[in-house]
Amino acid sequence: MLYKTGLGLVILSALGCSQGIDTTSVENADMTKANSSSAKVTAVIVTPADKSDVKAKLSQQGLFEAKLIVEQAAAQPMKVTLQYTNNQSHGVPLMFNSGMTADLWLMDAAGNKVWAWSNEMMFTQAIRETVMPAGKTQNVKFSIAADVASAVGKGYYLKAIFAGRATESKTPAMATVLYKF
Repeated sequence: MLYKTGLGLVILSALGCSQGIDTTSVENADMTKANSSSAKVTAVIVTPADKSDVKAKLSQQGLFEAKLIVEQAAAQPMKVTLQYTNNQSHGVPLMFNSGMTADLWLMDAAGNKVWAWSNEMMFTQAIRETVMPAGKTQNVKFSIAADVASAVGKGYYLKAIFAGRATESKTPAMATVLYKF
């Protein structure tokens, strides 16, 4: 009886603390329109630029195409979505070392980490494997508290870091995605 209870707790803990992820496909969706007139929504696909730009800190491209979609409204939490798509002609096997799919950092103009989404979360410490199907788009949603979002100034940027590792490729699954304010 104790064995069955222990196994149930292991299964429950592996499922119970995983980060929520929206796995619905996104087809022909206009992600730049806000649901309310007071909110500002922008999507940025980041690619390496010139050396003077923050975006140039990307070291290489990943297997997935990714962008950050930011929704800002005065005195409200900032909603951020990391949207990534597998444009490969095949599924990409991924391994995660925890329940975290991705992390989001808020960086100041000097490049110092001001806030990290993962600092406010707890994640299952279990290896999980999955396959991202060809042509599939997935979303990871983050929320930045209103008091933190209100401190964002010129030169600040968001940095999204994918936690998964492509197991059958030396190329990273996703390059770090940056969004400049």
